[in-house]
Amino acid sequence: MKDELYASSEHLTPMSLFQFEYDSKSSTLQLLSSNGGYLAQRRHRAVMADGHQLESDTFFRMHWNCGRIILQSPNGHFLGVVANGRLMANATIPGPNEEFGIRLANRPFLALRGPYGYVGTSTEHDLMQCNMDHPNCIHLLPCHQGIYHFQAQGGSFWSITSLGTFHPWGKFALNFCIELRGSNLLTVLAPNGFYMRSDQSGTLLADSEDITKECIWEF
Repeated sequence: MKDELYASSEHLTPMSLFQFEYDSKSSTLQLLSSNGGYLAQRRHRAVMADGHQLESDTFFRMHWNCGRIILQSPNGHFLGVVANGRLMANATIPGPNEEFGIRLANRPFLALRGPYGYVGTSTEHDLMQCNMDHPNCIHLLPCHQGIYHFQAQGGSFWSITSLGTFHPWGKFALNFCIELRGSNLLTVLAPNGFYMRSDQSGTLLADSEDITKECIWEF
């Protein structure tokens, strides 16, 4: 059937593209496929791309694990890939087969804004700041699915210190995990394993184990 969903190809095609639509009121996600249908859970726990916008079976809850998304269907089961590559909502506990990588198709760069201002550089500080009036563009270089290298405007890479602060002039690319938290919201898991956050001092830090409001970035 044309609306059946499979995860059996290592190559990106137009059929691999989905529009991310997040409903902040219900904290649920809808994915619009390239054929115009929404992902929906159907009979026998099958997942099809034939749903309609207001249909309850098209609303999924999302969870994250180090840059990989886990989708929970309306019946509480988790979406996963079975032996023939078909997408099904079978698992009651998510495992590796229920984790999916995401690549941002229309975002070659990021401009991040937190509660104290934009992320950028300042001539007065050596470290990356989070209270700027104007942002510095972060060029996104896809590495693995859900993992990116952050490149500064001059072509150098973001580097991280032992204190969890950042410099924009690193020589080597490091892995950052991007996790979407809404239609224009995200969190960033830094190379040291902590979430990147704003600090009232104005210094950008990666030292948070939990996701607080200071870890949420508009983009």
